[in-house]
Amino acid sequence: MRNRQSQVFLVLALCVFFAALIGFDAGAKQQTNDTQPTAFEAATQDGPVAITPKTTVEKGPPEIIITPEDFGNFRFPLVNNKGDIVFLGLFSKQDKTNGAGQSIFVRHPDGSWNILKEGEKAGNWPHAIHGFGMPTFNDNGDLTFFSNFGAPAVAPTTITDPNDPAHVARPSNGALYLKNAQGLKMLVKLGDEVPKMPSHFSGFSNASTNSKGVTAFVGMYSDPDGKGIFLIENGELRLLVRSGQKVGIIGGEETFSEHYYPTQINELNELAFLARIGEKSGIFVSRPKGLELIAYVGRPSPVKGTNYLGFGNRPPAINNKGDVAFSGFYDGPTAGRALFFKPASGPVQVVAKKGDLVPGAGKFEDFLSPAVNSRGEIAFIGLLGGRNRGMFIKTAKGIETIALVDHKIPGAKDELDLFNQFTQPAINDRGEVVFYGQIKNNVAIFHRDDKGVLHTLIRRGDKMPK
Repeated sequence: MRNRQSQVFLVLALCVFFAALIGFDAGAKQQTNDTQPTAFEAATQDGPVAITPKTTVEKGPPEIIITPEDFGNFRFPLVNNKGDIVFLGLFSKQDKTNGAGQSIFVRHPDGSWNILKEGEKAGNWPHAIHGFGMPTFNDNGDLTFFSNFGAPAVAPTTITDPNDPAHVARPSNGALYLKNAQGLKMLVKLGDEVPKMPSHFSGFSNASTNSKGVTAFVGMYSDPDGKGIFLIENGELRLLVRSGQKVGIIGGEETFSEHYYPTQINELNELAFLARIGEKSGIFVSRPKGLELIAYVGRPSPVKGTNYLGFGNRPPAINNKGDVAFSGFYDGPTAGRALFFKPASGPVQVVAKKGDLVPGAGKFEDFLSPAVNSRGEIAFIGLLGGRNRGMFIKTAKGIETIALVDHKIPGAKDELDLFNQFTQPAINDRGEVVFYGQIKNNVAIFHRDDKGVLHTLIRRGDKMPK
C-alpha cells in the first residue's frame, strides 16, 4: 500500500514539475517576445540544438523589379556581317493581359535600334501579327520569322462525315513572314497546299532568307503526314528533301525520316542539315548542283582508326563559302566526341576532340552548337566535365576562351554576376560573337567584338529602347 502511495506521489510531483516548466517557458516567451523555439522545444521537435545560435545568413540574389518598360527575357541572338544584332525580347504588357509581350529588336553598331512589334500587318495579308518564332536575318537586315495572325482558328461545330476531306479542320492562323525594306510580306501560311502533294502545311520551323531573297524552311504537313525542307525562290515554292524520299547518294533503299536539323541558307543558296535515315543519321549539304553527303554513321571519321557513331541530333553550321562545321561521336578504343570542319572543297578535318587540353580550363569532353564564319573561325560551347563548360572560338591562332562558367561577366556589379550557362552562339565574318547566357542572378546577351573584347550587351531588367 505504501509503495502504491509512493508511486502516485511521484507521478503527481512530475506533473507539477512539467507544468511549472511549461509555465515558466511560456512566461519567458511572453516577457521577451522571442519567436525562436526554446531549447526544450527544439530538442523535442527538431533534434539536438547548438549551444550558440547560428549568426551567419546566406546572401540571396537581389530582387529584380521588372516593369513593362524593362526587358523580361530574351531568346538567343544573331549577328550579321554588318554588325547588326537581332534577338527576340520578352516583356510584361502594360495592360497585364495575355501574359508576356514580344518584339523583335535589332541593335545597330552605332547603338541605334529598329523594333518590329506585334500588331503590324503584311501588305499582302490583312491580319495583325502576334507572337513570334525565332527570327533570323541577313546582311541586308531582312527578317524572317513565324508569327500567328488574327484570332485563333475556331473548330467547326458540325461535321457531316469526319472522313470527308472537305470537313478536315485545317489550321489557318500562322504564317512565315519576311520583313525587308519594302515592308512586311507573308510568304506561306498554315493550311496552304504543299507543292506537288495532296498535303497541307501544318507547321513551320528554321526559316531563313539570304541576301538574294531566297528563303528556306522546314515544313510539316498533314493528310498524308510528313516533313521536308522547302525553298521559296522568285515567288516559287519547291521541295528540297522530304520524309520517305530515297536518299540516293548512300546506296541501298534508305529513305529520309521526319527529323531534320538545318542551318540557315547561305549566299550560295546552300544549307547543311542533319537528317535521320532509319536507325542511322548523317550530315548533308543541299547545293544547287545537288545533295552532298558530309558524314554518315558507320563510315570512317577523320579520327584515325574510327568510324562515325552518331551526331546527337545536333544541327551543323555553314558559312557563305559552303564550309561546314559539326560535332559528332566516333567509336574505337578511344571512343569520344569531336568538333569537325569540312571545307567546301576538301576532306573533313578534326578541330578538337575529347581529351584535348583547354589552357587554364581543363580538358574537352564534348562540343555543342558550332557556328562558323567565312574565315573558317568557329564559335562553340565546350563541355569540360561536370557542370564546367565555356564559350570558345577557334581561330588561326588556335582555340581561345571567350567565357567560362563561374567566371565574372563583363561589368560585374556584385558577387553573383558569374556565368552559369550558355546557349547557341552566332558569329559573323568580322569575328564578332554573340550569345545568350544565364548568370547566377540574371540572364543577359553578350557580345564579343571584332577586337576580341567581351561586353554585356543587355540584361534582364534593362530599359527597352522605344
